[in-house]
Amino acid sequence: MTLLSPWGEKLNRYHPLQEYPRMQLQRDSYVSLNGHWDFCITNGEVPENTADWQEIIVPFALGSKLCGTDRELKPGEVLWYRKYFAWPLTKNRVILNFEAVDQCCDVFVNGLHCGSHQGGYTPFGVDISDSLKQTNELLVRVTDDSDRGKYAYGKQKLEHSGMWYTPSSGIWQSVWLEELKDGSVHDLKITPDFDAGRVYLRFAGGFRQAVISVFADRKLVHRGITVEREYTVTLDDVHPWTPDDPFLYDLYIETEDETVKSYFGMRKFSVGKDAKGVTRFMLNNKPLFLTGLLDQGYSVDGLMTYPSEDAMVYEIRKLKAMGFNMLRKHVKQECRRWYYLCDKYGILVMQDMPNGGGPYDFKFTAVLPNLGIRKTADNDYEKFGRASEEGRNIYYQELDEMLDTLYNSVCIFSWVPFNEGWGQFDSAAVTDHIRAYDSTRLVDSASGWYDQGAGDFLSIHNYFLPFRVPAADGRILLLSEFGGYSYLEWGHSEAEKLYGYRKYKDKVRLDAAVDKLYSKAILANIPKGLSGCIYTQVSDVQDECNGLFTADRRIVKIDEKKMRRNNERMIRSVK
Repeated sequence: MTLLSPWGEKLNRYHPLQEYPRMQLQRDSYVSLNGHWDFCITNGEVPENTADWQEIIVPFALGSKLCGTDRELKPGEVLWYRKYFAWPLTKNRVILNFEAVDQCCDVFVNGLHCGSHQGGYTPFGVDISDSLKQTNELLVRVTDDSDRGKYAYGKQKLEHSGMWYTPSSGIWQSVWLEELKDGSVHDLKITPDFDAGRVYLRFAGGFRQAVISVFADRKLVHRGITVEREYTVTLDDVHPWTPDDPFLYDLYIETEDETVKSYFGMRKFSVGKDAKGVTRFMLNNKPLFLTGLLDQGYSVDGLMTYPSEDAMVYEIRKLKAMGFNMLRKHVKQECRRWYYLCDKYGILVMQDMPNGGGPYDFKFTAVLPNLGIRKTADNDYEKFGRASEEGRNIYYQELDEMLDTLYNSVCIFSWVPFNEGWGQFDSAAVTDHIRAYDSTRLVDSASGWYDQGAGDFLSIHNYFLPFRVPAADGRILLLSEFGGYSYLEWGHSEAEKLYGYRKYKDKVRLDAAVDKLYSKAILANIPKGLSGCIYTQVSDVQDECNGLFTADRRIVKIDEKKMRRNNERMIRSVK
């Protein structure tokens, strides 16, 4: 039996994931290319025999159930995509956008090479204007070395089991077209200044002037005009964005050739003291206890791709109803639509950089740290799986792309450059690099262990030992991974045996254990300085059975009302 989610069962194979991908720079010329494509796997050359091509459903990656084929791409092989599309003759520039292609690709239109991209997690656009005809052949050439190469791969591994997952390849997020006129806005950076009641805008584009309009609940609250590429919006009465009240302002930028729509939220993330002098995470200058879940971002049928917008909305709203106020997107960058939904529904996000490098030494990255041996300088590149200088340089390139892509997201409060020593290197310098680009957010410099004293969090992972609050060091104390309690609902997850850190044979015992864990490890330690906790995890994933949801998202394995009460108690306890 093929295990599917409710949304995978209802998938529209001709028109999947049709929503606008880039909500903070919307224009009218959006055309989705998601749906039926052709694909072929070769040793390099584009296939000439028509019979070699098979059907695939984009944007579901090769390796996922929803893509429509069970073929896999191996290192050294080439995955080809083909799509025919019509486009009217136009004087405007035409941009072909890919939300993500894993890992490296070249784009050809009507036989002409139009562009390329390296790295499997960030969106990119290719100008195809000079190649277009009324009827067009699009070819995309993809290679993927997974965890054997020099690019970030996250949880994907060719030899996968346990906490490492099935690798996927190729197009795994939306593909879409748009037209750019001479006076278009090409890029937009939004920086809210909560204390000053201002929003700083930076533009790129060929326009001569722009009219800036801001609406709050459909009421005009600001209007101005600029001929510069920078502009400051001043708000007389700021409506803060919070998880309880995720208020978003509508932003319109009208040039001589177009009107683009965007949005922003007024929020501030900082480190401060609560009423008792304890260092806390501060949202809008008020202490907030962070209670969240580790979010791998994997679907049982789409792998790294959600089967639909409804699936994303269901998950976010369900977790909100359980009282969680944050998610940690774990070693994966999500599609931009997901962050928009977190902005809209009010979920804070801690964003990991997808890990690379390797191979990782299991003793060094898992056994010794869990025995409390966590003090090692991270400039020993070989020990951390970062011996390649080229790989370290590529890390910075991919990191910068992630920071740039997600900069405008209202919900993201912290960047996480490294997790548990996986490909970690020079974390203090990397932290400084992130701060130089983005001073508005916090940084969890080395989540879990091999902390170098940098960043805003004393970030601890604890699955096996009783949690004890360490001595304060001026940073926010965050239990950034804990729990991982396992229970398997047969027929609703892919695991063939019970896998996890602590195992339970029924939901009653699991629920009681989770409730006890929050009472003893979390609630009791908040007065001692604990400022946040992240339970592992949102859902079961492949061999892992430690999710609150089953892998197919049909069952919640714990008492939702009890979890909400625990979350409300934790949040209320910090003032």
